[in-house]
Amino acid sequence: MKLSEYLPEVPALAQQITDLNAQMGMFQLMKAGEVGTAPTMGLDHVVNTWVRHQMAYRQQLVMDIQTIAMSVEEIRSPISHITGEVFRRGLEWKPTKANPDHEQRARFTKFLDDCNVFDQSLEEVLKQFHYDINTVDDGFLYLAKEYKTMDDESLRSKIIEIRRLNPALVEFDLDAAGLPKNSHFLCPIHRDDVQDTPITCEHPGCKRICQPVMYKYYHRNKHIYLFDSEVIHVSKFSPSETYGWSPILTIFEKALTLIGMDKNLYRYFFERKMPASMIMVFTDDPESLRRERSNMAAQTRLDPNFVPMVAVSARNNRGRVDMVRLFHTLQEMDYLPVRQEVRERIAAMWGVTPAWQGAPEAFGGLSTQTQQLVVMSRVVEGDQRMFHDKVFPLLLDAFGITDWTLELPTPEEKAEATRISFAQQRVAVASQLNQMGFTVKLKDQGEDMESIAFIIEGESVPMTQFQGESQALQIEQTMQQMEQQEQQQQLQQQQQEMLGGASPEGGEEGGEEVNPDELAQAQIAQDDDEDEDEDLNDPESEEEEE
Repeated sequence: MKLSEYLPEVPALAQQITDLNAQMGMFQLMKAGEVGTAPTMGLDHVVNTWVRHQMAYRQQLVMDIQTIAMSVEEIRSPISHITGEVFRRGLEWKPTKANPDHEQRARFTKFLDDCNVFDQSLEEVLKQFHYDINTVDDGFLYLAKEYKTMDDESLRSKIIEIRRLNPALVEFDLDAAGLPKNSHFLCPIHRDDVQDTPITCEHPGCKRICQPVMYKYYHRNKHIYLFDSEVIHVSKFSPSETYGWSPILTIFEKALTLIGMDKNLYRYFFERKMPASMIMVFTDDPESLRRERSNMAAQTRLDPNFVPMVAVSARNNRGRVDMVRLFHTLQEMDYLPVRQEVRERIAAMWGVTPAWQGAPEAFGGLSTQTQQLVVMSRVVEGDQRMFHDKVFPLLLDAFGITDWTLELPTPEEKAEATRISFAQQRVAVASQLNQMGFTVKLKDQGEDMESIAFIIEGESVPMTQFQGESQALQIEQTMQQMEQQEQQQQLQQQQQEMLGGASPEGGEEGGEEVNPDELAQAQIAQDDDEDEDEDLNDPESEEEEE
C-alpha cells in the first residue's frame, strides 16, 4: 500500500516544497553579489491617460476612418493600388538551406487556401491586414492556437486559425502605470479564469503558472484576453509603444473637402431645384411682357427656328434687360485644378504617383514616367519588407518551420531591354580588361545571357609594351601573308609550265591565252594520274590483288 493512496495531496505538496527549495536556492545564489536593475517605466502619465480615455471613443473613431477610406475615391484608390502591387505575384516558398525538410512546408500549405472558419485564403487575410495598416495604421493578425499539456508537463501549441482582427475592437491591456503584461493573467489551458496576479492556476489538477496578457478583444459585450504570441501587431506610419496614428487624420480636412465637392457636383447636376440663371427686365408694363413671353413660347413650340423679338418700353431711358446667373460653371469655380491638387496631396501621403492613378497628364515624358514608376516600386518594396521582417518570421516560427521562408516577389520585373543592356555592359568591361592585358574567363559555363559573369586574372600590361607587342604581332602576320602569296605564285608558275611552258608574261612560245576552266581540268587529270601511279607502285595493293 502506497502513502499516496491514503493522502493524495502529499505528492502535490512535495512538489511545491521542491519548487520552493529551488527558488530559495536561487535567492541564495543571487545574494552572493549586488545586483541593480533600472526601473521599468510605462507610458507617460499624459499619454497613458489619453490612451485610456480614448478607448471610449476609439471604436467610433476607427469606424469613421474606415468609412472615409472606403467612400472617398482619392483615398481608396491609392491604398488599393499599393495592396494590389504588394500581392500581385502571390506568395513564394524559398529554402533556407541545401536540403530542406518538405514536411515542414506541408504543415503550412493547407493554410494557404483555407486558414479560418470563413474559408479565407492566407492571401485574403493578409490583404485585409495590409489595408488596416494603411488606413488605421494599426494591423492586428490573430493566431488562434490549441494548447496541450504533454506527458512531461511541457506545453505544446498548434495553430488552428489565422484571422484579421478589427482594429476598432482591439485594446492594449495596460495597468494604471501604463505597463502591458501587468494587469491580467491567464492559464493557456483554462482561459476562463482571469487572475490579477501571476499565481498558479486554480483549476483542479493544473499546476501551471498564469501567463501575462498583452491584448484584449471586445467581442459580443465581453473582453477576450489574448497573449503576446497570439497577436501580430504592425504599425507603418507612426509606430509607437501602443497604437499608431492614422494618415487619414493628417489629411482629414482634405478628405472632407473632396466629400463636399462630390456632393456639390451631385447637387449641381442631379438635385438642382432652382434655375441656373434669371433674367431681370426693367419695364413699366410687365403685363405686356408676360403676354409677349407666352406668345414667343407658343411660336417656338410650333416652329423651332422661330426668332423671337422682344419690345421693351422704356420711359425716362431707364429700361434695360439683365441676366443674373445663380450657378457658376466648373471653369469659373476652378473645380478641376483644385480637385487635382487635393488628389495629388492625398496620394503623396501613401507615396502613390499620378501615373498609378490613371491621370493622363502624368505621362509627360519617358524620364518623368520612369521616375514615378521607381517611386512606386520603392513604396511597394517597403511594404513587402514589412511583411518579410515582422509577419512571416512570426508565422513560420509558430508553425515550427525553420528550413523554409515565405517571400513576396518584387512586382516590377526587369524589362528585356534592361537585361540585354546589363549583359552588354558586363561584356564591354570584360573586353576593356582583356585589352589591358588581363586574362578574362567565364565564371560558369552554360549560363544564361542575363546571369553571365567573368573571372579576371593576371596583371595589367603597360601601354608601351602592349603597343610594341601589337606591332610585332602585326609584322609577323604581314610576313606570313607575304610568304603565302609567294607560295601561291610559285604554284601557279609550275602549273603553267606543266601545261605547255606558257610564261606569265606571254611570248612567242605562250602566245595563246589559257582558259581557266581548261587549266583546272588539266590539274584534275594530272592529280588522277599521280594517284594511279602511286597505286601501281604500292606493294600492299599488289598483295591485296593476289
